[in-house]
Amino acid sequence: MTSTVNRSGMARLALSLGIALGLSALGATAHAAEFTMKLGSSSADDAESNYLAAMKAAIEPASNGRIEVQLYSRNQLGSQSAVIQGLQLGTVEGIHIPADFFAGVDPRMGVLSFPFLFKDRKHANRVLADPGIQKTLYEVLDAKGIVGCGPLATADVRYMLRGGIHKLADFQGKKLRINGTDAERERFKRLGATSVPMNLPDMITALQNGTIDGSGSGMTIWVNFKLDTVSKDLLQIEDTLILSNCAMSKKWLDTLPPDLRSMVITKSRELFKQGVELTDHYSEALNGKWEAMGGRTNHLDPAEQAEVRKKFETVGQTITEGKPELRAFYNEIKAVSERTP
Repeated sequence: MTSTVNRSGMARLALSLGIALGLSALGATAHAAEFTMKLGSSSADDAESNYLAAMKAAIEPASNGRIEVQLYSRNQLGSQSAVIQGLQLGTVEGIHIPADFFAGVDPRMGVLSFPFLFKDRKHANRVLADPGIQKTLYEVLDAKGIVGCGPLATADVRYMLRGGIHKLADFQGKKLRINGTDAERERFKRLGATSVPMNLPDMITALQNGTIDGSGSGMTIWVNFKLDTVSKDLLQIEDTLILSNCAMSKKWLDTLPPDLRSMVITKSRELFKQGVELTDHYSEALNGKWEAMGGRTNHLDPAEQAEVRKKFETVGQTITEGKPELRAFYNEIKAVSERTP
């Protein structure tokens, strides 16, 4: 249960965001902004979308009305692949989506979803707070025209199958949607399942009409898109996390005067601690919503949990074999993870 302190803390956070957004809106009516910053997320009412709301609340007042930040949830700016392309072209100014989708830009981003790389979501956020890791992650995408503004572990992956899911054998022979990383393909291959790369809007339709048998996603997807109509059962095997990445368009940032450019990057990156608080709050809130919808979260018995850990323990080594740059990136994150309590 959330403590009274946590509830009141989140209430204050929500109130401060609301006040800041209201004040920035009032300021915007006084004179037209010089620049528009469109920020997009995959879902709504979760840590990703509210991180973007926090960016709006921080950037607009600091720009003195020169920047208007517009928020677009539920893929209104396009699929995950489309908005990443938009960042590179400068047609989308900022996004907060799962880091897996950036693997198409640089395969190293797929390392963040390697199985059992972190102990749990809170441990992952302690690792991501490491200045060296943050610097490396920013550098990975900077050369691709993307400026990082903060990776966050927003959720643990929970698996859904049409007809229910309770044990490892349920994966056998099934077609499961993936974001498109090699690590996902390798994991499902070891469980006897077939991987089908797919963006979120296509996944929702395919899952509902039976084109695919299931998927692994964060709780925000199962709750906000009401996929309890497909199955009430989720399986949590604690292997992989959803690490979401906040990113901005370098091409767009370069159109700003130096003072505004520096401010936008600084303000966005300063929100990491607030972002972690949001992940804690929305993780619990979404779990409660799933239960209220009649949903259940199942867990493997100890023997099967040990079995899946054994099946997945070499995935990282397999994926990075013969790829020095990828292996070095994996080893760097793994080393920080192992020394972080």
